Amino acid sequence: MWKMLTVTMCVALLGCLQAQELQGHVSIILLGATGDLAKKYLWQGLFQLYLDEAGRGHSFSFHGAALTAPKQGQELMAKALESLSCPKDMEPSHCAEHKDQFLQLSRYHQLKTAEDYQALNKDIEAQLQPEGLREAGRIFYFSVPPFAYADIARNINSSCRPGPGAWLRVVLEKPFGHDHLSAQQLATELGSFFQEEEMYRVDHYLGKQAVAQILPFRDQNRKALDGLWNQHHVERVEIIMKETVDAEGV
Repeated sequence: MWKMLTVTMCVALLGCLQAQELQGHVSIILLGATGDLAKKYLWQGLFQLYLDEAGRGHSFSFHGAALTAPKQGQELMAKALESLSCPKDMEPSHCAEHKDQFLQLSRYHQLKTAEDYQALNKDIEAQLQPEGLREAGRIFYFSVPPFAYADIARNINSSCRPGPGAWLRVVLEKPFGHDHLSAQQLATELGSFFQEEEMYRVDHYLGKQAVAQILPFRDQNRKALDGLWNQHHVERVEIIMKETVDAEGV
């Protein structure tokens, strides 16, 4: 399953990058960087993105962010980064080199107050100046519960947007709200801080094996199912995934 989740993440982030013509430095901020999903899948996805995009016109920095205090957060993030893996066909020496480079490009930030977002903004700008880098844009990946979206969006909009000429993208994980009405309300609230073209919505549950197999199962049984599995007989597909892991630590 982790491969599907990291692929889903990479596709979303690559979509953010490929939609932009401006080349330069890209800062990727993973919100909820000490959470369970980040530890198991998302850091691996960011590392894969780094491997895929290295040398293609963008330079990168990676910022893990959470409510966790700086010292503890840095320790948790370092532990998550220890488990990064390379493609099987990569030479061990090259893998070690790329992992070391990725670690050097990654740092942790506590984001709890408006001042914390201002500090993150200054840190990103400070990284650019010594190297004379041009900022292409910033990507914020929301691996946090939906109830936290609005406050984070407000702080990004007021304190952490890139300067003129650079783009902003936010990647929002679904489930998006808990029903149709709450999803509409959340969309309206986020729309007061971001333009529609700045928002990407991604559902990592599409990477679950049971979900991913729905269409192949239909294709493999097309003769038997075509008369029933169509828009005339299926109103919707409803999938319930029950989990015991909460959002603690994000």
